[in-house]
Amino acid sequence: MDSFRFVHAADLHIDSPFSGVGDADNRIATRLREATFEAFQNLVDLCINQKVDFLVIAGDVYDGADRSVRAQLRFRDGLSKLADAGIQSFVVHGNHDPLDGWQSSISWPEGVHIFGATPEWKNFEKNGEIAAAIQGMSYPTREVTDNLAKQFTPPESGNLFTIGLLHANVGANNAHPNYAPCTVEDLSESGIDYWALGHVHTRQTLKRAAPVIAYPGNTQGRHPNETGARGALVVDVDDSGASRIEFAALDVVRWERGEVDISNIETIDNLDSAIRQATDNLSVQAEDRDVVCRLTLVGRGPLHEQLAATGAVDDLLDSVRAAWNASGSPWVWVERITDSTRPTIDIESRAKQDDFLGATLKRALLSSIESDEIDRLTEVVSDVYTGRRNGLEKPNDEQVSAWAEEARWYLAELLEQSK
Repeated sequence: MDSFRFVHAADLHIDSPFSGVGDADNRIATRLREATFEAFQNLVDLCINQKVDFLVIAGDVYDGADRSVRAQLRFRDGLSKLADAGIQSFVVHGNHDPLDGWQSSISWPEGVHIFGATPEWKNFEKNGEIAAAIQGMSYPTREVTDNLAKQFTPPESGNLFTIGLLHANVGANNAHPNYAPCTVEDLSESGIDYWALGHVHTRQTLKRAAPVIAYPGNTQGRHPNETGARGALVVDVDDSGASRIEFAALDVVRWERGEVDISNIETIDNLDSAIRQATDNLSVQAEDRDVVCRLTLVGRGPLHEQLAATGAVDDLLDSVRAAWNASGSPWVWVERITDSTRPTIDIESRAKQDDFLGATLKRALLSSIESDEIDRLTEVVSDVYTGRRNGLEKPNDEQVSAWAEEARWYLAELLEQSK
């Protein structure tokens, strides 16, 4: 068997709208709207520059079932560029872009194969001989709850390197809808050498030894929870059938989170400088990419009271945005600053004092929150989430615990100020 190289990508979400982010700045909104298109172009360039033999895309090429004409044409143009370079493409569709969604009458270039709603094998030839076989299937409709892995057929020959191309939730990942659920064991028993998965946006390799089972993650982060580098996997397969995987970043706008500790900062202007330094650091980490980030102010110090003043945090946000607006590109857009600072009061030490304040803090601030207490707190606020406000999502235990902790610190401040 000849050695070969391919790229495994998934979840391009071309033409994702990025609704809500960048509304305050047209430049940011425009950049985000183009981000998925540019990340796809980076994918095409990666394939050409790495001189790969073929590309596999494991679903969710488009962001919606009714894909825009613009997105379809840009996708076709990219695959045409690959075809001109002698690079084949194998594509399946997932829950975001199922086969029953609206699509234009697009003529795909030679060398592009889009799998249908039932598994089928397609061969890849190199130097006149079959070097690999790819089996894939697309979602016929959005909500697929069957175990599609069970529908894949075993390879007919043990001499070929085989690839399974599937958009699925392996291992019941709670961060994504449980479409096409299956297990690592299901995939391992298939006889397929490499499972090219899509659907989970976080890059991860579920199994490194044969069969390799991998998610490349999405090519472009789409919201604040999709932080860090996003891209595709370059896979080298040697003449013995062993594979080596290397990640390649393709994103053009990176989402990040950062913290600024106020503990050793005494003035607001110094805090402003510290925030700008934090954004500078994020820009360097992103390697000349544009950055959208959320910052959290943490720690205990005298600035806590000043930050509680009306408009203080918003003014800091405006200040750092103005600084980056004047800096050109690459830029850092601070989407949000959250104040999670605490007062200088040391609750643990103060609770040890033998007075009313100490006794109150010991009872109200240091006792752990038991499950029955969480249940009672949830019941207290439940009316807000029912009846006329039933559009709100009910809080989970973690949220209720966070509210209780916030209330404890607020009480500590009130008691300390009134002693």
